[in-house]
Amino acid sequence: MKKILFFAALMVMSQTMVFAQKELSIKEANVPVRFVKDFQSQNKDAQDVSWTVTSDSVYYMATFTNTDGDRQAQRFSNRGTETRYFIDPQYYPHAIKDTVANRFPSHKITCVYIRNLKGKMTYQAQIARMKGFLFWKKQTEMKTVSFETDGKMIEVVDEQ
Repeated sequence: MKKILFFAALMVMSQTMVFAQKELSIKEANVPVRFVKDFQSQNKDAQDVSWTVTSDSVYYMATFTNTDGDRQAQRFSNRGTETRYFIDPQYYPHAIKDTVANRFPSHKITCVYIRNLKGKMTYQAQIARMKGFLFWKKQTEMKTVSFETDGKMIEVVDEQ
């Protein structure tokens, strides 16, 4: 019995470590200075700023609350800056909800945002299957689904 519990605990910890490596929280002091300066110059009144970095240190992202009280993020890399405007679930576009329900019936929308990359606006929905029981839920089969502003699906990217 002890061996079973030990291996079950080991599996849970290894799954947690796999997901934790994808995006890590970091302090602003550990973010490249040019990204911090760009962020501060573009978002002088940002509140509740938190920084994350991908495990390969390619992308640094600042998530914050803007002056209107809306959640927003900026993702920095050597290729440029992407801005994300998060949408409250009650305002998710019907075209996105309908597409996800029809094309991915076992998935749930976890997040929708408007993505501005080099002046091109698109919607992105992050979806996942929720596995588990009671209060213990785990996201699996995560995907990012991109949509044009008229709701037409552009592409699906598997995140695992």
